[in-house]
Amino acid sequence: FLDLALMLLSAFAYTHFVNIADAETQKKMAIAAMPAAKNLGSYSYEAGEFFGGSNAMLTDFAKIEIAEILTVQQGQMLVVSVAATPEGRDGSRLRQWETVSARSAAIADAFERAGQDGEMIVLEVPERLVSKPNKKQSVTLTFLPLKKP
Repeated sequence: FLDLALMLLSAFAYTHFVNIADAETQKKMAIAAMPAAKNLGSYSYEAGEFFGGSNAMLTDFAKIEIAEILTVQQGQMLVVSVAATPEGRDGSRLRQWETVSARSAAIADAFERAGQDGEMIVLEVPERLVSKPNKKQSVTLTFLPLKKP
């Protein structure tokens, strides 16, 4: 009986301390308890479908695909992720991070021209100047709901 009483007392004490936490602590606890942002749509393509060779010029297929995607995914946050490419060899004009950045920017620009709000586009680029290239050279476009202020 004493064990049960101690367990109940502990539960009441915990509940009481959570309720009297200051506003900042309550806000942090609420954020921690929130579910992760729901993915509203994700599109994945081989890099060759979006870009020719080792350049950052969008193919006609990519331009058409971007226009079609925006007919379905309007007013949502867009995350553009381009896989790290192998580091170029002799005579290559662009370094790996330059290629990834240029390709990401080309996609973002095409979405803006098609009607996507530029403030709602996030580019994921490698954190280091030279990253291990991905085996699967791909372009991923992920749509997320807008974050409420």
